Amino acid sequence: MKKITVKDWFLFGEWYDIFWFHSAYVDGLAFTIKERLGYGISQMIVEQEKNVQRIMFSRSEWTEIGKRWLAEVIQEPNKLASVSADLRKAADELNLLSSELKKLEVGTLSEEEIVGWFKKYQEKHFTVWTLGQITNVLELENSLLSDYLKNILKEKGLIGEELIKVFQVLSTPRELSAAQKEEREMLKIVSENNNQTEITKHWQKFSWITFGWTGPNLSLEYFTEVAKGLLKEGRAEKLAEVLEKDQQLLVDKEFWINKLNFSEPEIILFRQMEELLFMKTYRMDALFSSYEAIQPILKRIAKDNYFSLAQIYNITMPLLIEMLEKGCFEHDFINELGNYSVRYFDGEKIYLLTGEAAVKCVEPAKKVLPKLEQVNELKGECGYPGKVIGKVSIVNRAEEMNKFSEGDILVSIVTDPSLLPIMKKASAFVTNQGGLTCHAAIVARELHIPCIIGTKSATYVLKDGDTVEVDATSGTVIKLSC
Repeated sequence: MKKITVKDWFLFGEWYDIFWFHSAYVDGLAFTIKERLGYGISQMIVEQEKNVQRIMFSRSEWTEIGKRWLAEVIQEPNKLASVSADLRKAADELNLLSSELKKLEVGTLSEEEIVGWFKKYQEKHFTVWTLGQITNVLELENSLLSDYLKNILKEKGLIGEELIKVFQVLSTPRELSAAQKEEREMLKIVSENNNQTEITKHWQKFSWITFGWTGPNLSLEYFTEVAKGLLKEGRAEKLAEVLEKDQQLLVDKEFWINKLNFSEPEIILFRQMEELLFMKTYRMDALFSSYEAIQPILKRIAKDNYFSLAQIYNITMPLLIEMLEKGCFEHDFINELGNYSVRYFDGEKIYLLTGEAAVKCVEPAKKVLPKLEQVNELKGECGYPGKVIGKVSIVNRAEEMNKFSEGDILVSIVTDPSLLPIMKKASAFVTNQGGLTCHAAIVARELHIPCIIGTKSATYVLKDGDTVEVDATSGTVIKLSC
């Protein structure tokens, strides 16, 4: 194992309720970026501390990788198009496998069949996660392609709010996410007299929509109540409004492309940005749906081998397959992995560390991470424009959602689908982490809710109940009172 040499460590990501089981993206950061681009990260530390996972690597290195990749994309946009196409294919294959998994009678499968299905799943899951890290180079904790395109708009004479508005129009995907499809299909059901058979089909199709990393999924009763609520509120007519907005987006795109007289290469780059943002949604939808689909098999594995589902999530998929094939599960080791462990990439290999070795590995990075300061104004990146004043509610996990009230400003380290119920009630989102491809920015664009991402410290500087002004257009959060 090579000695740690990085000096400018930064916290790339911190996530709740994500575990080693979901960590194929670590392999993507370590290996796939370099395999695809020819250059990549030299060292990385990934820390699992119970239900919190953190990724750290060099700030300057990540920026330089992104700048180099951007230069290639500007020169040859088809390079980015090729990655997006491969991602779409991989997500489609994972979706197809998920459909097959949901049809299985898991209780009747032999042990060999269980292992076989899980191997198929691991392969498809791995490909989606690892390929996704290539596009993250441009727009996750980097904002390189978006900044480049905004500069094009500046050169066309756009400034301020108009620039942000036009950028949003040109970069917003024309294809719908699963959450958008679910909303439109539910409105269609309600507008057609609330047929229970159709609601049941809807539930079977979208039960995973807030599943996130480990569930639970949504019940038939949930969708039935949603339909009743929409009917009671007289929202059946909303479908026409939503579809009109979908069509208006296409009209607006065409208008600005013609008005600003873009060159063909500029049009291609804006289209690639749109595809990049959509593919982040598309691949994450495929992953979250797959987590619901594979969970019955995981429960069967846990039952057959006398340990819990929570313990399975402590294990990487390749390690779980190895244990299944050997028929040997080291329960103490599995618990140690979940309590505190580290994956360290030294530039050539990923090492799994526990105990004192894990603690010592992380120390050099934690010593140099930027210190958080108490301030009254935060700066981040605009995920979706707009300005609101409201009360802060800090929510990082689904278990904390009951404290959230309609119209609160959601402040979170990073969001995921499990928080969708309160995101629909929020007046704004503010996150510590992310870029235009992060979950909060995606949902903000879909719901047209002001959003600021990448503040670095919002959950540490702000407190529940603080009154703040969120000016997402300028990317600022100002604390007005405590």
